[in-house]
Amino acid sequence: MSTRDEIKRNYRRLAQLYHPDKHSGDVYATARFHDIKEAYETLTQPAKKNAWLEERWLNQFMNIRKGETAPLTPYLLLDKTLKLDKLVSTADSFRMDRYGMVTKMENMLSAENIECLKNFNEPDINRTIVNRLLHIARSFPLPMLGKFLEKLSQLAETDQDSTQKILAFKKEMKRRHQKQQYLMPVILLVTLLICLLIYVSGRQS
Repeated sequence: MSTRDEIKRNYRRLAQLYHPDKHSGDVYATARFHDIKEAYETLTQPAKKNAWLEERWLNQFMNIRKGETAPLTPYLLLDKTLKLDKLVSTADSFRMDRYGMVTKMENMLSAENIECLKNFNEPDINRTIVNRLLHIARSFPLPMLGKFLEKLSQLAETDQDSTQKILAFKKEMKRRHQKQQYLMPVILLVTLLICLLIYVSGRQS
């Protein structure tokens, strides 16, 4: 087990590495910095450490596993959002479990999590979460996003900027969906014409 001096030394090293002053505008570094800070406070403050150990023991005793819908701090939810964004951006779109990914986003916007984000009153973090989730959602078709967009609107209901971005996203995705609906018959028709031309050419030769 690490001593208090070792914990403090490692905390200072990691805090300097991920400090927001060294990563201006980098939301990934900011989220990591606050995770490190929270972990340090839990390990060095007996009351917080005991509460964490008791909760962990109780969860194990009751066979409770915290899932995506467990209430989170804004920074922890931001961190999960950024990790999901990275996962989707690097995933193979043909092999991706789309329904699974959309379900993850819906679970991250559970009633408990939305209430937690509103209670902490961190508008910048909430806007970043909304923006990143909208970025992730662009990878999925509009018909799959109904429940997700409804929940996202609940989170953004008091923020005009985020609400406008969600409305703009819906309009853009609706235009894309309509375009795809019209495009499929055209592609099918062109394919049939090409097949017909190949057939006719083969008969003539």
